[in-house]
Amino acid sequence: MAWSEVGRQADVWAPGAEVAAPVTRNSAIDVLRGCAVSSVVLLHLNIRVPFAGGSLGRNLPTALSKVLFWSGYYGVMVFFVISGFLITSMSESRWGAFHGVRLGTFYRIRFARIAPALALFVATQSLLQIAAIDGFSDPKPAASLSATIFSVLTFHMNWLEAKVGYLPGAWDVLWSLCVEELFYFGFPLLACLIRPRFLFYVVLVAFVAIAPWARISPSSNEIWQDHSYLSCMGEIAIGCLAALWVRRHPPGKVTAGVLLGVGAALMALVLFFRRTVHSLGLSDVGLNVTVLSLGTAAVLAAVTAVPAWTRVTTHGLFSPLRWLGRNSYEVYLSHLFVILPGVLLWKRFGTPSLIPVFYALVVVLSAALGALIAECFSKPLNQRLRAGHSS
Repeated sequence: MAWSEVGRQADVWAPGAEVAAPVTRNSAIDVLRGCAVSSVVLLHLNIRVPFAGGSLGRNLPTALSKVLFWSGYYGVMVFFVISGFLITSMSESRWGAFHGVRLGTFYRIRFARIAPALALFVATQSLLQIAAIDGFSDPKPAASLSATIFSVLTFHMNWLEAKVGYLPGAWDVLWSLCVEELFYFGFPLLACLIRPRFLFYVVLVAFVAIAPWARISPSSNEIWQDHSYLSCMGEIAIGCLAALWVRRHPPGKVTAGVLLGVGAALMALVLFFRRTVHSLGLSDVGLNVTVLSLGTAAVLAAVTAVPAWTRVTTHGLFSPLRWLGRNSYEVYLSHLFVILPGVLLWKRFGTPSLIPVFYALVVVLSAALGALIAECFSKPLNQRLRAGHSS
């Protein structure tokens, strides 16, 4: 998901001449990440225990219900844009320009941030699957455990699922990590090797242009259309391009205001007015996600250019979303370890009238588990891995 030094003060580290300027959190981006990861949690919960099964859910307006409970895929796309924007901004801040990135340092930083929580996830899901725990195993899994682990470690689990079907338990959430990490393996290499520089931008734009086609390609099955590399890397590229533009052409307050308004409108169009988007034909040609991503990038550019506008998101009302946003990677990886056993208990003891309470409890526990993993495991190991490199 989207995580970087721009969003985590404790992640700031650079040896010698690579020391970057101090980085502070952007609360608006934290809130945006909190909304995105919440949409994923609610989608995965709603698939298993439909919110419409209770009276409150049945009385919700259809548009609101879709935004709350059927926006998980859109949430991941927002994460991709944020990730591209923040990691590019961080790299430019550290090395002055992305084509000056030091590959070894870049990959080591990525490994330190990603590997601890990912290793914990793989170990936990594997043990639960071996033990045949309900919700985390399948008598006839689509792929062997060894093949699954290999696909995760080589970042092609999304391809494996497209080939054999969905894997048991919590494995499926890793499809987005496979897309993201393959992009970040090649992104710095392209930046360092491509000459002249404008061709680097051409490559990023090509990713953006190809993504809509990949999402509707008739040669792909439904899983691959949504989870393929080309259908999602364009959203990361949009974030990268936005960060590069802001760095080289910082928008003034008026331009930033226009970006904020237009970006928010584009995001609202895709999220809240889905019938309109469909009637315009945007979904049919795969452009609905691209429009959402462009809107997200515009909002990121605006709140980065005029940090004072983020003051409203520091209000206490936004504290839960900021908290979720700060731990979004860990929450994303771990939330199914709350949802799957919770659903088993619900099927035995739950009643429709308690669905809202069940949802609130699952969201709170998912956030708490993610924060616990971040503070007690992945963050300390991240710092140790980086400290070990600097010594």
